[in-house]
Amino acid sequence: MKKRILIASAAAFFAAAALLYLFFTGEGEGAGIPCVFHQITGFYCSGCGTSRALRSILHLDLYQALRYNAIFTVGFPLLAAYFGGLGISYIRFGKDRISGKIPMKLVWLFIACALLYGILRNIPFFSFLAPTVV
Repeated sequence: MKKRILIASAAAFFAAAALLYLFFTGEGEGAGIPCVFHQITGFYCSGCGTSRALRSILHLDLYQALRYNAIFTVGFPLLAAYFGGLGISYIRFGKDRISGKIPMKLVWLFIACALLYGILRNIPFFSFLAPTVV
């Protein structure tokens, strides 16, 4: 049990360090991760704007986070709860007791929504879904 707590603490430390780096990095100072898909094709993927959206969430600017990447901004609390539950499950039981309880229909629905979001944000009529440029 001590070893699992140590590993989980190290993972939480590195996650917190990454979030603090993102929080204190100024707008446009290299905090964003360039999208290879966008660089090659010129189209936005479902993940374009995610690092900027996370930075806006950390600064509690939810409106701007929605403008950068709406699907991530809406899904972030779910992802945080899932990974938090995984960490607690790992500490308490030494194994993943969370993933098996998530219905596969929900996973497939999320994948379908992410793909549809990626397609729609490249259609001119839905240009409001494209990530904003600072």
